[in-house]
Amino acid sequence: MKEEMRRINWDDELRNMRTEEAWTHFKGLLSQATDKFVPKSKGSPGKRKGGVWMDTKTLAKVKIKHQLFRKWRHTVQEAKSAELTYLRTKKKEDEEKYQQLEAQQEEAHARYTRARNQAKWACKQAIRQMEKQVAERAKDNPKVFWSYVKSRTTIRSGIADLKRKDGTLATSNVEKANTLNDFFQSVFTEETTGEMPEAPDYAFEKPLESVTVITSKVKTLLEKLNPNKALGPDGISPFILKQLADVLAYPISKIFTLSMDEGVLPEDWRTANVSPIFKKGSKQEPGNYRPVSLTCILCKVMEKLVRSSITQHLEENDLISREQHGFVKGRSCVTHLLEVLDDWTSAMEDGSCIDAIYMDFKKAFDTVPHGRLLSKLKAIGLQGKLLNWIQAFLSNRHQQVVVNGSHSAPAPVTSGIPQGSVLGPVLFVMYINDLPRVVNNSVKLFADDTKLYARSDSTELTNSIQDDLDRLQEWSETWLLSFHPQKCHTMKIGPKKSDAKYHMTNSADGVQHDLSETTLEKDLGVHIDDKLSFKEHITTSVSKANRVLGVIRRTFQNLDKETFVQLYKSLVRPILEYGHSVWNPQAKGLCKDLENVQRRATRMIGSLKELSYSERLRILGIPCLQHRRRRGDMIDTFKYLKGIYITQKPNLHKPPPTERDMRGNSLKLFKNFAKSKVRSAFFADRVVLDWNTLPENVVTADSVNCFKARLDRHWKDTSSVYTPSCY
Repeated sequence: MKEEMRRINWDDELRNMRTEEAWTHFKGLLSQATDKFVPKSKGSPGKRKGGVWMDTKTLAKVKIKHQLFRKWRHTVQEAKSAELTYLRTKKKEDEEKYQQLEAQQEEAHARYTRARNQAKWACKQAIRQMEKQVAERAKDNPKVFWSYVKSRTTIRSGIADLKRKDGTLATSNVEKANTLNDFFQSVFTEETTGEMPEAPDYAFEKPLESVTVITSKVKTLLEKLNPNKALGPDGISPFILKQLADVLAYPISKIFTLSMDEGVLPEDWRTANVSPIFKKGSKQEPGNYRPVSLTCILCKVMEKLVRSSITQHLEENDLISREQHGFVKGRSCVTHLLEVLDDWTSAMEDGSCIDAIYMDFKKAFDTVPHGRLLSKLKAIGLQGKLLNWIQAFLSNRHQQVVVNGSHSAPAPVTSGIPQGSVLGPVLFVMYINDLPRVVNNSVKLFADDTKLYARSDSTELTNSIQDDLDRLQEWSETWLLSFHPQKCHTMKIGPKKSDAKYHMTNSADGVQHDLSETTLEKDLGVHIDDKLSFKEHITTSVSKANRVLGVIRRTFQNLDKETFVQLYKSLVRPILEYGHSVWNPQAKGLCKDLENVQRRATRMIGSLKELSYSERLRILGIPCLQHRRRRGDMIDTFKYLKGIYITQKPNLHKPPPTERDMRGNSLKLFKNFAKSKVRSAFFADRVVLDWNTLPENVVTADSVNCFKARLDRHWKDTSSVYTPSCY
């Protein structure tokens, strides 16, 4: 196929063609080559015998076993019949025939027994090999693990029967797809053609007017494609694009250049197959499903080129708000939460209290109005051909919902940014970028997740929070990105909570709603309570990790050391460690609860069951969780001090210049002596002593990987690696 495509003179084939025509011609030539060279299989309509682990050789041995079993049962019946005949007649010839059939029966049984043992052994080996492959791929692709789990159970889950507006239920796949598509359409924003609000001002050196498409970059992106991803609406396989990257990079780059110069996208690129993903709540409510768009693979490659140029423009001109941590280089969920908790714990250290308001947008990604978005993109420096291309990317889109292979009728997309696209998150971040400017107190963002908070020690301070709420609501009405007052909550943190009540107005009906108060909120995957104890988060994480361990125990028949370590590190330990820099427990009981999960997990290997916990960890090469959290703290500290985390440091600072203590390393930190337990347990205070004891060659490492390697060597012989202090 490579040779076939290499012989094509793409300059002649695509000469004087416009974008749509060039794309159609390229797709046709690629389709012809695919039909000619790529083998096809219809597959068996029924369920595969044995399961996903069954291979051809094992299936052949199983079939031989069944054949020999039937032959043996046949000889048994013949021998019984001959025995009855002999007992009735007592003739010598009948006796000889009976003895002959008895011998044939024994021989047939021996052959069947050998075939049965061989088939049984082959099945065990096939299952063992399959489970090893699943364990190896679980880290990079957890879907492989859950697909195998699904194949081992008779329980099937999918889209439930959905309630329509008239109260009836949609039961068939087509009805469900149309019901979901109708709902997804209903949330689109209708933007008036009147006067647009004035976009915010941004300072930049020069605008970004176009994206230059370089063939070598296109080739690199094609080579990095995941061949296991699903085909887009155009039917082009990412596997073929990856294998033919060196041959197809040139014609694809020509089509990309045409698309950018003309500001036009092929129709295939503006079509999306939408997969509904259940969020939470009742499965019968269409509003509890999130639409994720499956678009063309090559459109995503083009989006990556555009995103790379836009990101570089934003970074060079420092245009993204410091309060935004979502989809921004050098920031993450952890940096977001540490920045927030630094403010909260500092207030509690001073004896103050905090009123935090968790705000929720209504279908944020789906309701972004295109006209207002384009005006903000122009203000931020995206102009010329690039702005025209983005406008074409957003305009005249169509989507159809897919449920179990059944498609809804195509529907136009009149607003919003496609969820599941590469460019979508960056466009949304730029749209919401000016939100922090309208408030006087602190506001933190992670994409559309918004938190407004301030100290609430006086009526004046609480009134300022309400004023900020009013300003945010005014901003949302101006830019047509509505808040959902019923889903906005207030959490009051600190020893002396305020009596203030906050309210918002529902943009749909104009009714004022008092915000409900909560003592627990799930914030970017971490459960935060009003005492900042994180007990609920640890309990939830332990419960979730135990459930996954139970799935592994029930699903895998051959859990040897290697398979266990791969599955545990890929699927269980990340649950126990997610965001640990935020909630690292100091209470011995909470540490023990976490460690008990790993202790029980290591007992799943029968050969290690009688050994002590520390010995099991040493044999498996798995450090205790307490050591892992300590190590993670050092890694995050290194990232802050080296500027890898591009955000505000949570009160990590060097000693005053007048201090003459020369012990420790050149990057030693100043220790603040906190009065409250909450502040002393916080990251900025917790890491100082461990960091200051590290040698110079560790803290001055050139990269994160180098730092990890040197840190592990430095702590290699310490007893805490395999023996947690909570035991």
